[in-house]
Amino acid sequence: MGIVFLAQNKKNESVAYIINMIIQFFVETFVGIALGYFIGHYLDNWLFPDRLILTYVFIILGLFSGLWMLIKRVLANINGGSDDEKSQHN
Repeated sequence: MGIVFLAQNKKNESVAYIINMIIQFFVETFVGIALGYFIGHYLDNWLFPDRLILTYVFIILGLFSGLWMLIKRVLANINGGSDDEKSQHN
């Protein structure tokens, strides 16, 4: 009975961790894109009043920053947890 409960608890923690990672991905990506839009729009109005060059560049950088953070989190999870988690347990 206790072994089944422990296996079920690990499964629930795994599902919660994956859901947390997905939510963090969408929040970080949205924030990165929003910041990229506003910074790019401000710089375009200042440097290129009739074009949206930097707006597109910063939006793409915001998107890639969200993807990069997701990749780092997945790789840290594969390697046994992030450095923050390891330092807290030691």
